Amino acid sequence: MTSTQTWYQKPLDGCVSSTGKPYQILLKKGTVNKLLVNFLGGGASWNEETAARPFTIGRMLKKQEAFYISDVSSTQLRFANVGLFKASDQRNPFRDWYMLNLPYVSGDFHIGNNDFPYQSLTAESKILYHHGQANAAAAIATLTEFFPQTPETLVIMGLSAGGHGCVAHAPQIQNVYPDCEHVIVYSEGSHLHTPLWPEIAENIWNVRPDLMAYIKGETLIADLLRYAQNNMPPSTLFLQSNSLRDKALVEMMYKMNHGKQQVNPNALSEFHTTLLETVGTLKREIPNYYYYLTDYGKSKKDNTTPHTFSGTPKLLYSEMQDGISIANWLCQAVEGNPLDVGAKFVV
Repeated sequence: MTSTQTWYQKPLDGCVSSTGKPYQILLKKGTVNKLLVNFLGGGASWNEETAARPFTIGRMLKKQEAFYISDVSSTQLRFANVGLFKASDQRNPFRDWYMLNLPYVSGDFHIGNNDFPYQSLTAESKILYHHGQANAAAAIATLTEFFPQTPETLVIMGLSAGGHGCVAHAPQIQNVYPDCEHVIVYSEGSHLHTPLWPEIAENIWNVRPDLMAYIKGETLIADLLRYAQNNMPPSTLFLQSNSLRDKALVEMMYKMNHGKQQVNPNALSEFHTTLLETVGTLKREIPNYYYYLTDYGKSKKDNTTPHTFSGTPKLLYSEMQDGISIANWLCQAVEGNPLDVGAKFVV
């Protein structure tokens, strides 16, 4: 690797996507002693019904239900060069950092360890390889070669499903750099509230035991944040951002709890209420926890709001809430001045 504005693909031996195809990560060199590790998102699979319905162009064109990205695609590869990950954008505060991006193609929030049998829509017997745990572990093992020195600042982040994965793997990434004194864990667009989590984690994804010890409640990201807090240095900063009526998550959560992937007043209320309750609880429980909440971009059609911010320049650099953009909020945290944005929403 020579260019600091180019993403390089690195296959990981023995690692596979949900369909068994080879898995790869994306790496970009930097010019400063700072490292960003990012976990991409892309839905979830938690039973036979969802396993049989990955995202495909055909399903999207027909507006049929679809639940997860099944293989590393050109879309995921392109996503690594937009917004917060675009080195050529002078607005990007992370443009000079070393970066590692983990594509998400296992349907298990990067934490599964299971070969899940299911029947396809054409009645074929298939296996969904929930190998997110192995893929992430192999990616983490490459860090000492890619970035061997202790970083001045280490940011471990993830979007949507990746927001869960980054928190779950943050202690293992921090252990690679035990002398790093400035570690930030940032989860973006990752709230899903359902009583199904313990069952999914144990019996569908076969999550590793140290995480299962914490997955007891109805909000997985909260349980994972408690795990990370208890297994990382006290100085670690934990950041979480969400839009208040996130369309993608509202639909997913309603499907998990009520069997239909849709937006309606009840779905919006359930998501909004549980999100604010969770953020308030985490703020009380975790000393170094800070949030960014916004209702920016509310749709006039269905009252929903955008899903994630860091991959969309318009959202990343807009002062969506309290006169502060996500980019500026992250910068302040990196500079040692974390703050809560959208406090008026939290009871």
